[in-house]
Amino acid sequence: MVNKKLFERLQRFDRELCDLLKISLDRQLYTLSLIPTDSAASPLSQYIKGSAIGNDFIGQYSAQHYSQIEQLAVKRCRELFGAEHAIVRTGNAAAASRVVLMTFAKAGDKILSFNLRKKEHCTGEQMKYDFIKFAVEPKNFRMNYETVRYLAFRHKPVMIIYSPVNYPHNIDYQKMRAIADAVGAKLWVDLGQNAGLIAAKKIPSPVPYADVATFSASDALHGPQSGIILSRKKFAAQMEQKLIDTGHVSLKKNVLASLAITFREVACEEYKDYAEQILINARALEDGLKKSGAEVLITPTENHLVLVKINQDGKELEEKLAQSGLLVKAEKLMTTDKKITYPVLRLSSLDPTTRGVDKKEMFTVGLTLGKFLQSRQDSQDVKNVSKVVKDTIENLPLFSEEWIPEAEIIRERDPELMMKALIYGM
Repeated sequence: MVNKKLFERLQRFDRELCDLLKISLDRQLYTLSLIPTDSAASPLSQYIKGSAIGNDFIGQYSAQHYSQIEQLAVKRCRELFGAEHAIVRTGNAAAASRVVLMTFAKAGDKILSFNLRKKEHCTGEQMKYDFIKFAVEPKNFRMNYETVRYLAFRHKPVMIIYSPVNYPHNIDYQKMRAIADAVGAKLWVDLGQNAGLIAAKKIPSPVPYADVATFSASDALHGPQSGIILSRKKFAAQMEQKLIDTGHVSLKKNVLASLAITFREVACEEYKDYAEQILINARALEDGLKKSGAEVLITPTENHLVLVKINQDGKELEEKLAQSGLLVKAEKLMTTDKKITYPVLRLSSLDPTTRGVDKKEMFTVGLTLGKFLQSRQDSQDVKNVSKVVKDTIENLPLFSEEWIPEAEIIRERDPELMMKALIYGM
């Protein structure tokens, strides 16, 4: 087999690199990740990205002369999200964010942002914007639209940004649109890891209301690392020009082809089933945490996200749980009062669902994690979590076959023959 021979040759040629690759693979196979940005790419997406199509690249950028592969990716992306315009060639979400910021704002402009999102992507003198925060209320952990309106009229921002990070509820995009219109601001919604649920129409979409929307094609969509920008048609020329100005003039065709198959997969029934299971598993994880007596914030969850309050150093907790094979992300939940923040674990059902973990197992994971948070967290407590993790992921793939479109047909094909066709043109 082509893959086996190549790997054996790689092992002989570069043992040091192979050892590092094994560490990465073991980390994926033998841990259970509740980190929102963790989720394996689909086998079809990986297959195309690793093909010889990557030897070809698109040269000088022109909106009028897309390659056919890029045209296909753009078309599918627009149809999937109901967008008037789409840009698919930025390398990651950070790069896409910089393109948006530099299109609609100049140094010194005021930007009203949920939890100060996107400020982290601002670099250099030309991106010194004046960020103003809006957040959840410190008592009920809900977003108050009247507070957002007050801040908008007080500061007159050029842009209002909403990103769902640290907010397990869906928001009213129509109200946000009205606030933006009232002060003449652009409305930018970053879809984050909700992108898949939005594409599958499991939760409301901001695209009809936002001037621009961004997301990553990886994690929730199972595609290659790539930043996607959706916008209204009237902003297309501005955004395309800024794309050129910021250096995004070339992208390998294998990534574009991988994006094209990603958008095709997300439009399939299997992905819709996957998205529904994400919601089911998130609620099960939340229920398990509550059953343990842990304090879950902003409930019930309406997307993939679950927030549980912690009473200790987040980094230390991450390390302890990592020893048991459970990967988590500790963060601070901001509120409208800058003096009040809450340490939380920001948990997601994305990766467990991708691997095939079901509702019952997610409840057990939540229950076990909740008990651990309230325990002494000694070696025996770590072993208890480790056992549940092992029982949950034993024999699970990185990407469950049930989410692969037309799985029966795919299994009947000869993967070695297909690989030779892509590599050698057979």
